[in-house]
Amino acid sequence: MAKEKPESELKRLRVEQKKAQQDEVFGGLSPAERAAYNEKTNRINELEIELTARALAIKSSQFTKAEQKREWNKESETDTPQAEAHQPYRSRETDSTNASTNSLRKKRDKRKHDSNEKGSE
Repeated sequence: MAKEKPESELKRLRVEQKKAQQDEVFGGLSPAERAAYNEKTNRINELEIELTARALAIKSSQFTKAEQKREWNKESETDTPQAEAHQPYRSRETDSTNASTNSLRKKRDKRKHDSNEKGSE
């Protein structure tokens, strides 16, 4: 028999299992029939695992493709114009909130001013 698809094999095995269960209820199973029944049960489990793994792989690849599309379709970030990006040096200096820098500057300016007055006397 040609290799059948896992879906069709699973369907066929389930039908055979159902018939075997009915036979067991109404007449019992021989040891050979019980062994065949167990083999089919194991094969059904393998097929279900295989089909579930395949379905998860397909969903995962679809999710990855969709995520990639979302990333590609995102709006690009715009750069801040150069004029707005940086303050000129002078405004940074006057806007400085560092009190210690301002106090040191005042002391230096005062010493400079005092030395100029002493030199002119």
